[in-house]
Amino acid sequence: MKKKIIGVLGGMGPESTAIYYHALIQQCQKQYGAQHDQDYPEIFIYNLPIPNIVEGLEKPNETLAQLIKGAKKIDSIGVDFMVMPCNTAHYFYPGMAKSISIPFICIFLATAKKIKSKGYTKVGFLATETTVKYESYEKDFEKNNIKLIFPDQNDQKKLTKIIMNILAGDKLDADKETIKQIIERLKSKGAKAIVLACTDLPILFKQKDVDIEIFDTIEILAEATVKYSIGKIGNEILEQEKNSPAYFNKYKSDII
Repeated sequence: MKKKIIGVLGGMGPESTAIYYHALIQQCQKQYGAQHDQDYPEIFIYNLPIPNIVEGLEKPNETLAQLIKGAKKIDSIGVDFMVMPCNTAHYFYPGMAKSISIPFICIFLATAKKIKSKGYTKVGFLATETTVKYESYEKDFEKNNIKLIFPDQNDQKKLTKIIMNILAGDKLDADKETIKQIIERLKSKGAKAIVLACTDLPILFKQKDVDIEIFDTIEILAEATVKYSIGKIGNEILEQEKNSPAYFNKYKSDII
């Protein structure tokens, strides 16, 4: 079976990139029965340190420049397509996608399509303050007729603090309980499922911790990555509009 070579722009955060790599391996085993070393696709992982973007965009110009540099480095290796297992950094997706010649799978589009396939139209959305504030996900979920329900301002601040704790290596039981409480409040607002729209959250919080369906964006991106690599899905998983010059020019003032 011919497999496309995968390029991963990671390091945002480093531990979630490691979990994503493990999820890729498991998806190869699940989707086509990979057993031996030779069964797996070529995978290049570039761990790219960037300024903190969890709590805001303090250095957007510098951050975009670094991400474009990282994307070009991935492109130059000779991979067939690229992924970036970080929801927050996808705010810069338009500028990054335009800077490279290879396909770039969008984590928000992959997630929206997955949720739509399961029949949900109203889901709770747990993400960084930056992702929520700048609405990076908006078009993909609207196109798939999915309404997102967000934590209130107080809960969002709690969630951001939890994400910062995870990044620092602190996996606290108290933080897990706080997430459960936030989810209960989202359920009371009508959420029928929950999106972990920050790839650091699954480090602490899993499906087994709650009785509502969880959509883990690490797992969703890993599934889409392997399916694209082996040809089970095609360009429908790519954000064609965001790759276009018209989209980039429309949002250029927001990201540069």
